[in-house]
Amino acid sequence: MHSLHVQVVRHGQTLANVERLIQGHHDFPLTEMGVDNSVRTGILLKNVTFDKIFCSDLGRTKDTLRHIGYDQAFFDKRLRERDFGPWSGKLWSEYIDASKNLNCGTFRHNLSGVESNEQLTERIKDFLTDVINTYENSSHDSESILIVSHKGTIRALVCLLLEQSDCARDVRSTDCQISYNCLSHFILKISDGMIQNCEVLKLFDCSHLMVH
Repeated sequence: MHSLHVQVVRHGQTLANVERLIQGHHDFPLTEMGVDNSVRTGILLKNVTFDKIFCSDLGRTKDTLRHIGYDQAFFDKRLRERDFGPWSGKLWSEYIDASKNLNCGTFRHNLSGVESNEQLTERIKDFLTDVINTYENSSHDSESILIVSHKGTIRALVCLLLEQSDCARDVRSTDCQISYNCLSHFILKISDGMIQNCEVLKLFDCSHLMVH
């Protein structure tokens, strides 16, 4: 059975986050705090050897990765944030009001032109399947990867990893905090093309961002 360490980092804070704008597939620059906290994340990970790094191909994740200390990665559009279509660049408050007016539930994401929860989960599942197939056939007993992505994408990924766990329900909750530059660390046991076990070492941890 192959062991795979998976560390997952959310991108740093952007100007759109500060202004409460929906980003989706649009890009906004990191704030000073976003840069500083990405550097702090890099300090935490500096002694970790990653066999591969996977990163969303959007600018804010690429910038986060660069400030962590890496330039080279497999940039994968499947790791992008949810596609909010015509709502990208608009205020979250407008999106919430529109969802309420249509009585469709804000976080069901059923507005026209918005990628649904099911569509988002499907592309993350496709990414995860490729990872499992790659590392199941590796000649090494244990390897380590880093994933740099977005809040919605990370939520979907973690729910897939923990789908057999009671934790999955909590992660799906909108109250679950997936803060900027938070770090999660899992150990996957892989065999027969499946994750047989997922051990959680860290979940949305931000302790490395505290100023001492």
